[in-house]
Amino acid sequence: MLNSGLAMLAAATKAIGLRVMAIVLLLVGSSLLIPSMADAQCTSEPTTVVTGTVYLDASDLPAYAPGAKVIVWGEFLVLSAVTDREGKFHLSNMDPGIYTVEATYFDLHAEQKITVEVGTEIKVTLQLKPPDRGTSTKP
Repeated sequence: MLNSGLAMLAAATKAIGLRVMAIVLLLVGSSLLIPSMADAQCTSEPTTVVTGTVYLDASDLPAYAPGAKVIVWGEFLVLSAVTDREGKFHLSNMDPGIYTVEATYFDLHAEQKITVEVGTEIKVTLQLKPPDRGTSTKP
């Protein structure tokens, strides 16, 4: 009888020890998680956004170019987008710097230089035109 009482006491002590260890691990994990979440909320950086519209060179009203490919490229960054059915595009989280915004749609092309600053929204309008054929040197 004494052995079974000691065995129950040992089992109860082990169960209590496991529960205490689980509580300690929970508290330690929470103390590590909460400060990292608070830091992420407090240090949000301003978002830089580039939006724009791409349209065709039409004689009357602008004809939007749905599905035009837009590439924004700079010294260390290249981003791309495709225009929606209204010829609009949207890019975000760009580093400050000077970029070229280029749109292509079949054989049509347009480009524009922009300067991006932190936390700004830049609006770009690109009018697609045929490439400048210039003077050819071919016979």
